Amino acid sequence: MSANNGSDSPGAKEPSFDDLDIAGIEGNSIPHLDGNAVAGQLWELFRFDIVAAIGRCRHCGAVRVFGETMVYVDAPGIVVRCASCEGVLLRLVETPTQYWLDVSGLSHLQIDREG
Repeated sequence: MSANNGSDSPGAKEPSFDDLDIAGIEGNSIPHLDGNAVAGQLWELFRFDIVAAIGRCRHCGAVRVFGETMVYVDAPGIVVRCASCEGVLLRLVETPTQYWLDVSGLSHLQIDREG
């Protein structure tokens, strides 16, 4: 099955990989980074290193270090997913005047005060 660019016109060119949206293409997963990718933005909000924090996924109950999460940055914000079940743990959108933070996918986040 070939992808098109939304046009059924004769001679319409096939989109290159760079033209594809965040949904990706069939057979290719969306590339993601680990929890380190969001550390800088969250440092601005909380002033602690979140990479070593331990969180519990509200979706599957997995307890993991935040640095192991899957971070997607190719969106109008940052989406952080559980490495165990891929449930959304955290969403962060930054505007020129505000941060919008949703952490409803975390049942808790344990932060070491010594670190």
